[in-house]
Amino acid sequence: MTILYSQRGSMLLECLIGISIFSFGILAVSALQANAMRHSVSSSSRTTATQLIQRLDGEMRSQVSNLDNFAMARTECKSAAPGSDHAKKWASAVDKNLNNAICTVVVQKNVPATSTPCSRQVTISINWPTPNGAKTGVAAGKNEGMNEATTVIDIPTILETRDPLDTEHIRCGL
Repeated sequence: MTILYSQRGSMLLECLIGISIFSFGILAVSALQANAMRHSVSSSSRTTATQLIQRLDGEMRSQVSNLDNFAMARTECKSAAPGSDHAKKWASAVDKNLNNAICTVVVQKNVPATSTPCSRQVTISINWPTPNGAKTGVAAGKNEGMNEATTVIDIPTILETRDPLDTEHIRCGL
């Protein structure tokens, strides 16, 4: 009786190949998980920035006569010095929630050609560093490598008057 030994060790080789394929699959799944976590953090910070911009928008709409006090030159939020206490609190909240963020609030004069009548155009921008070297953010320019949230809004400055000589009982604010 002849015994064939040509198949000796083939089961061990099949197990080794199976374990290798399984290991590569596990590595791929863990890489996907790490990528998902990084994008989750990025999405969370973008949501926070959007909510902070909406907060300032609401503050500005409630204080139409003091819009110029909300203006901020491009600077770090923690050292921003706007003229309004509400704007200072907002800049502090931005710095607290988005570390090393840069705030910019530009309040345009009421220029009829660039905005709707009886309104002022405001541009609010927040820039903050991308976490953990994520490949998101602005590709080039002064904000390269940073995340950016910007909005341009028209804030109505229509005020009601009780002046009996005012025939329409409405005038544009400052």
